[in-house]
Amino acid sequence: MADKQQKLDALKRLSLLFDDGEYELLDGSADTGARIAHGTVYGTAVFAYVEGGCGAFSNATAAKLSKVYNLAEKTGSPVVAVYDSKGVDLQGGGLTLDACAELLGRCSAVSGVVPQVSVVAGTCGGFESVCASLADICLMESNAEFFLTAPFNDLSDTDARKIAGSAEFAQKASAAAIVCDGEEALFAKTRQVVGMLPSNNLEVPPFCDFAEPEKTAAEDAVLGTVDAGSEIELFSGKGKSSKVYLATVVGSPVGIVSIDGRVCRNDSLKIARLVQFCDAFSVPVVTFINSEGFLVSSDNDMNGGIRNAALLSHVISQATTVKVAVVTGSAIGSLFSVLCGRYSAADMCLAWNSAVIGELTPKASVAVMWPDRIEKDSDIEKLAVQYAAEEESAEKAFESGIIDKVIAPEATRKAVADALDMLASKRVRNNSRKHGNMPY
Repeated sequence: MADKQQKLDALKRLSLLFDDGEYELLDGSADTGARIAHGTVYGTAVFAYVEGGCGAFSNATAAKLSKVYNLAEKTGSPVVAVYDSKGVDLQGGGLTLDACAELLGRCSAVSGVVPQVSVVAGTCGGFESVCASLADICLMESNAEFFLTAPFNDLSDTDARKIAGSAEFAQKASAAAIVCDGEEALFAKTRQVVGMLPSNNLEVPPFCDFAEPEKTAAEDAVLGTVDAGSEIELFSGKGKSSKVYLATVVGSPVGIVSIDGRVCRNDSLKIARLVQFCDAFSVPVVTFINSEGFLVSSDNDMNGGIRNAALLSHVISQATTVKVAVVTGSAIGSLFSVLCGRYSAADMCLAWNSAVIGELTPKASVAVMWPDRIEKDSDIEKLAVQYAAEEESAEKAFESGIIDKVIAPEATRKAVADALDMLASKRVRNNSRKHGNMPY
């Protein structure tokens, strides 16, 4: 896989990453095939560690990467680490193991302090795959290799084994958030991601240039709300009923969650990952909901559905960043509470005037609340429409106080932008404690 691509050396990769291809090298030697440098990405100061596909990861390369993290922590600057090596140098023995352990500690120490972006441009295996996965966002070139244990050591004959180490595998495993074809596209996307993030957890997200959307919210809720061409989808390999993005709304970076269908365990986990990342750097989260609830499946519950739903609720409740929910279709039962509850999940909840909000789906509600009106099966459909209009409408939800505003679909972009502007000065501090216990 990695051999199919046209390899670039470390200096060429640095020139693709930094503004105008300009940077300052911070090491005096290229013997390891890896270089470290300082430059800007869309004007933001960034430190980078870049491998060029030559040699193995040794004590010397570990020292370079440690230097990058040390400087980033001191200055409050993002880190971009580009991986492409032949693995860990086996001649280093215990010293290499100790250097690897130090790096894992450094990656974790700055997690949530400065943005970390990893870029898999060639082979990234073993220890380096753990380092790459500790980053906030991991991008991967479509022909690169990404694995924890070498695929050729697995003698099984499963579908997973057949694609092990590939970009397809990394996406399905949620190890790679973004996959790009070719290194120029890879580094262009890396620049776009870094350009949307603040320098550190004490800075506000940057203001970005923007253009009005080409679609209306009625055509596509997300594309009709975010700035044209700003959306970057993450973790597309997991969760069939949800999509998550980084994007901008009127130039301001936001995290976007879009739900269309019942939420399974993978959807819950994917959404939680985005919310936690956005919260670490005070990036607002806007959630669009059209769902009749969590997936009805014993297998899903057994394999993490309950636990991941609880994890999602925990992450959203603990997030102190700005949170706006928009019900574009249905929001039913516990899913409404998890995603839209104003005292835990959302600072402001908007709903389209056609939305359906209730404890049960209209059909289920009719069966429970209006059984005396059902004379034949065909009555249920007609009564469900009536029940939704009378008891589960957006206006009814507004009157009961569980949502803040009813809007027309074409007003979505303005309503979201107004809500983000109103909430921009939000200040919330959680209770003092070591940490909460998330239901992993």
